[in-house]
Amino acid sequence: MRGEKPKRVHRYEPDLSPGKDLAYVAGFYLGDGKDAGDEHKVRFELADKEQLEHVGGLVAKILGREAKPLGRDGTFFIVDYDSVILSVFLNQPLERLVAHFRGFESDFLRGFFDAEGYASCSVDSKKMTVSKFCVGVANTQLTYLQSVKTIFEQFAIRSVLRRTNKAGESMTIRGRTWIRRNDVYHLVVTGGVGIKTFRKTVGFHNPAKAQKLKDLVRLIGMRPDERYVWFQTRYERRGRKWVRIDESSPI
Repeated sequence: MRGEKPKRVHRYEPDLSPGKDLAYVAGFYLGDGKDAGDEHKVRFELADKEQLEHVGGLVAKILGREAKPLGRDGTFFIVDYDSVILSVFLNQPLERLVAHFRGFESDFLRGFFDAEGYASCSVDSKKMTVSKFCVGVANTQLTYLQSVKTIFEQFAIRSVLRRTNKAGESMTIRGRTWIRRNDVYHLVVTGGVGIKTFRKTVGFHNPAKAQKLKDLVRLIGMRPDERYVWFQTRYERRGRKWVRIDESSPI
């Protein structure tokens, strides 16, 4: 008689003690992670290969195993790890997850901002000005951003939370048009003091985002009449976005 073969499920005992790596992964998971399948796979899908290799490497370290090779789905890279324990931990109620990382709030926020955050400014080519500097993060989960705002207050960072898009509106991502299923909220830090404090206490691990933030801080310290020339020698317009000349990532 032939019976059904049991599924092979890799079981790992992750180190869930509070620490920088786990705090970063937890923050990143809230932005770009998800629980996949009945076997509780911790999955990440990103267009940024280097960023995914970094996150995947940290997950492997937490699980005590070798990093897995990345898969591919169109323009996105994919990696997932089988771990019920880690999956349940990352999907626990937000207030409990945040409380677990007291003392590692900067690492937790850095992961979240690497996933969903941005550094930006407004460029007016007609007036030859660069202004409206900000660091922000977007998400459909209002409670996530409210939690981030609360942690910001611990660092004396002032931020503004607002809804920017309503459910049902269309959006275009990488040439494909989608209909939003949820409202989108943005938490934004503006002003030189707040942006500099963010860079000092949180910042980005992502190299491209870290460089943009560094450029923003430098621009803020310049005279208004110097900013446009400095910016134009380092960035170029590609479609609707500004891209650093020595990189392929938009600002």
